[in-house]
Amino acid sequence: MPDRKCDDNANFGFAELVSALQQQCDAGIDVALDDIASAGPPEAIVEMSASPPDSTRPVPAPSLAVPVSASAAPASHVAPAPVQQAESLSACDTLDSLKHALETFDGCALKKTASNLVFADGNPDAELMIIGEAPGGDEDRMGLPFVGAAGQLLDKMLLSVGLRRTEVYITNILPWRPPGNRTPSTEEMQMLKPFLMRHIELKQPKLILALGGSSAKLLLDSTTGIMKLRGQIKTISTPNGQAFTVLPSLHPAYLLRAPAMKKLSYQDLLQLKSLLSADR
Repeated sequence: MPDRKCDDNANFGFAELVSALQQQCDAGIDVALDDIASAGPPEAIVEMSASPPDSTRPVPAPSLAVPVSASAAPASHVAPAPVQQAESLSACDTLDSLKHALETFDGCALKKTASNLVFADGNPDAELMIIGEAPGGDEDRMGLPFVGAAGQLLDKMLLSVGLRRTEVYITNILPWRPPGNRTPSTEEMQMLKPFLMRHIELKQPKLILALGGSSAKLLLDSTTGIMKLRGQIKTISTPNGQAFTVLPSLHPAYLLRAPAMKKLSYQDLLQLKSLLSADR
């Protein structure tokens, strides 16, 4: 007769393995690490792992193996966005008026569970616009994007190519923290996408750095994983017909969990620096 205890341990190990594989899928990782070519970044990037991982932040990017909404609240919990709200966005002619539109928007249930609206931070006149996924616990408390451990890593990443936080403009695809830091649902992202597109139109960036799978996929209207999208220069069109350049890259929260991937991130940062320097 088989040992019951051994069977239980085997089942527990298998469950852990499945969970780990699912986490990789959620991060948009669809290639083996050994398949990724390495490029030696400076110590400034390699040593970024000194900051402890932000356990309050989930691995960014929606799942490739299951629908994004599978780990989120049921779609019925998300109120549909009133059509008139979306249409009124064209009347927002400043960043402040867009922020006010979000403050008065009641179509998304995330607003009810969040502590603060997280609109943006940095320099509104900056050429670079950084778009992440959603606020975490620290961001929700402070009302600013990228202020936790992932934000500290982002600051170091920018400094590695000569950029300070005050020289860029930072926001997220969602302005409210999902409960429990869960992955945003497809319904939530699509509901708030018109606000994001208007944000881009008003900001008028020279370049958009899309951090993480959720951000890159939403902006590019793609289902491709972030490991295949990263480093590729793309062009998007907003509702008013304007074209903007997008460079997808890995989210700092993921880099805290997978320090080896900072090599790829640094390659993207060098490309970013080159794009910003062009035509100057």
